[in-house]
Amino acid sequence: MTTPPDDSEILPRWDLDTVFPGPDSPEFLAAVDAVTRSIEALVALFDQHGVGARPPAPVDAATIAAFDDVVNRYDTVLEDALRLDSYLMCLTAADAQDEVARTTQSAWYEIKTRLARLAPRFTAWVGELDVDALSAGSPVARAHEPALRRLQTLAAHLMPHGEEELAALLAPSGGAAWVALHDELMAMATARIERDGAECELPLSEIDNLRLHPDRDVRRRAHEVGDTTRQALATPLAAALNGMKGQQLVLSRRRGWDDPLAEALFANAIDRPILETMLAAMREALPDYRRYLRAKARLLGLPRLAGYDLMAPVATPAPWPFAAARAFIVTELTAFSPRMGALAERAFAERWIDAGPRLGKEGGAFCTSIQGDESRILANYLPVFTWMSVLAHELGHAYHNFAIVEQRRTCIQASPEFGPLGFPLTLAETASTICEAIVQRAARSAASPAEEAAQLEEWLQTLTLNVFGIMPMFAFEQEVFATRARRELTPVELEALMAAAWHNVAGDTIDPDTVWSMTWTMGHFFIDSDWYYNVPYAFGMLFALGLLAARDTDPNGFLTRFDTLLADSGMREANELAAAFGIDLHDPAFWNASLDTFRADVDRYETLTETLAPASAPTPAAAATAAS
Repeated sequence: MTTPPDDSEILPRWDLDTVFPGPDSPEFLAAVDAVTRSIEALVALFDQHGVGARPPAPVDAATIAAFDDVVNRYDTVLEDALRLDSYLMCLTAADAQDEVARTTQSAWYEIKTRLARLAPRFTAWVGELDVDALSAGSPVARAHEPALRRLQTLAAHLMPHGEEELAALLAPSGGAAWVALHDELMAMATARIERDGAECELPLSEIDNLRLHPDRDVRRRAHEVGDTTRQALATPLAAALNGMKGQQLVLSRRRGWDDPLAEALFANAIDRPILETMLAAMREALPDYRRYLRAKARLLGLPRLAGYDLMAPVATPAPWPFAAARAFIVTELTAFSPRMGALAERAFAERWIDAGPRLGKEGGAFCTSIQGDESRILANYLPVFTWMSVLAHELGHAYHNFAIVEQRRTCIQASPEFGPLGFPLTLAETASTICEAIVQRAARSAASPAEEAAQLEEWLQTLTLNVFGIMPMFAFEQEVFATRARRELTPVELEALMAAAWHNVAGDTIDPDTVWSMTWTMGHFFIDSDWYYNVPYAFGMLFALGLLAARDTDPNGFLTRFDTLLADSGMREANELAAAFGIDLHDPAFWNASLDTFRADVDRYETLTETLAPASAPTPAAAATAAS
């Protein structure tokens, strides 16, 4: 990329007016009223058929007719409710100071709670049905059969009806309230930092973007003021984390799960042996992760990295203006899959993306399905390679949403928060990670050694943060749950736990005084309906690399099978879906083969390091000695 930076480039904001003109518009209010009435009618339908209130009758024509009616109407209500929910989430994520949106969202929480109360009733009903007999007589049941069997497992972990109803009623004042507190505090947080000789106040999302700055002193100061800002918010954030984890522990126990991890594994459509096999392969690869970190230190002319160097560029990065990123992403995704490229072009053309950072906007990036086959993407884009990759990643989520709708899968099998069966986050990261890998590899394919080193660094940075960077997050959350079962944790304890977890993974390759100890405040720990939220990123990265290898081995029919995998990822277990590609997720060989691609990239990175490292930089052996 040689396009010069364009400081005048205006980053696009998403178009939400095609969904609703505003949260106080007649159209939105009418939609809320319609959903409210639909929920009331659905409650009456559940009562009419005794859904969750009495054992269902033997499967006969009347039972099949009742089942079909309930599922079709339930699915319609869920789809309409998800549209409202996603719309309000987008408004508040883009502007935490939008009081109308926040007030409307608070009122909406009360309405959607009524819908959430139906999920355990439906699950309990399905748990009593003869799915074999039902599927034999009902096309609707046949289409949902794998999801129905998952629901039967879930039914065995329901609390009594009154307790499930109480949990749903308390959710807006419990976990959801803690999430809202975290999100508002982080969106409104600012820090003062000196830039270009003048002190300025920046939102925390922009401070975090300075981790990518080529000037090490800027990175250091951004790291320090960012941590200081988070530490100033640590007391309410610790209260939010303790409150939410305490609620999750209580509900998990009451529902008969062995521990919160067992519940999270079910939600993610994997079993404990798969997780343990993946984590074992990751632990075996830790020496290669540390080898990469030492090579990066050499390229930067350092004896050892600091935490604020983890995302540092190793060369003056070529700029990636948003327009250039758009063209590159569309071209490369089209080359992989014309359907995927067309969806990406549509996302840009129809303004699905809110691109730039600003005060009051949530940090990071996400993609959410919003209506029909449309999604919306929030980003905090900088004209750098990393953010081009993140944009491709989020467009992969949009393609996944598109595949689900196109193949007529329903909200019953994959609705978040208030539906009967959540979407497996492990599989939700598949298309996104593949899109990210596609653009990363394409950018490196014709690069000079210096450009290749810079771009390979970006890829290794992404891969390692999503794989090895997940290890401290997972270990931290395990410790939090274990301690929270006995008592609350203080902010100092939370920071110390996170620092220790990072030390165990990075070893002596990162200055222990600068590790990311305040990442306990990141949003992934503050999701009331999901926990161990970080594990799916490691799974998604390694699973995607395995799928790309499968495509290289057998390209015939791959895209069709891939689209089916995406569409069915709210229905089937991950290992069942992987089998279509000849993959066994219980086999250590699969995970080791995925990590072998990482090892090969580290080998190449070290070779480039020998050529490009500053003459005064320590050798790898000397760096290792100095670090220890």
